[in-house]
Amino acid sequence: MFKKTATTAAWLGCLLAACAQEQVSLSERSEAIPEFDVARAIFSYEGDTDFDGAPGNLSMSRLEIRSLLSGPIKPLDGLTLIPVFEYELTHLDFDDAGAGFPINDDDLHSVSASVFALKTQQGSPWFYGAWARAEMAGDYQKIGGDDFTFDVAGGVGYRFNDCFSLAFGGVLTNINGDATFYPGIGFDWMVSNEIRIGLYGPTFLASYAPDENWELGFRGEPGGGVWNVTDQQGRSSSVDITSYRLGVYASHRITGKLWLTAGAGMSLGNEISLTEPDGDEYYEQDLDSGLFGMVMLRLRTW
Repeated sequence: MFKKTATTAAWLGCLLAACAQEQVSLSERSEAIPEFDVARAIFSYEGDTDFDGAPGNLSMSRLEIRSLLSGPIKPLDGLTLIPVFEYELTHLDFDDAGAGFPINDDDLHSVSASVFALKTQQGSPWFYGAWARAEMAGDYQKIGGDDFTFDVAGGVGYRFNDCFSLAFGGVLTNINGDATFYPGIGFDWMVSNEIRIGLYGPTFLASYAPDENWELGFRGEPGGGVWNVTDQQGRSSSVDITSYRLGVYASHRITGKLWLTAGAGMSLGNEISLTEPDGDEYYEQDLDSGLFGMVMLRLRTW
């Protein structure tokens, strides 16, 4: 499967987030790292994003389920492993796209298993992280080698003090096909007990927690995705949807470590393209900006 966008680089942000807070105790890790909830379920919807300069529009809904497969594993002193499972169901709904549009409305699936490795050394401000993932993503009509991708990432960081850490890294996507490398940078800054600002690869987060039961925030992160599909000509192709979402969010503690989050915002830089397995692009269409909404149920710690 050909991946030309930085969608997978969102996982680099997750790795850098882990690096940025690597010295947080394991019992507090899930609350300290925004990407490391023990489990989460998210439903999002983006409606009627018009094609730019062409008839038609795209609506997209997505259900995401992610869970840690176990508590953090410590096989060696200073080494922590975190296994993760994720499933996504994405529905594409094209309206008034006209004759000859290369793909139909479709349900697209993604199943992946990944592992994070975090390495620290007692008394040293330096820390290191690595990540590897195997994913099967497509319409699951004809499952073959093009449905599978393997990605790896690595990062190194420095903890300046208890409130600020900086990390650098990179992710290599689709190492079994047309491999692409994306560099990234991350920082995590606890401005005060209530305010936190961070850049985790392509994900930006600013949050304000007025008390222990509420959290308000602004977030920017990649959207879209890449899946292998069979187009109307019967070709095995990758459909690549590029997007960047900017939104505001409110989270409320329901009970214990269980939180409910709702958010809304705008998607920018939207594009859909189709490529052959060798990476040759044969269709590309820009889309106008669109609005999205989401709800998420989060279990922050075990």
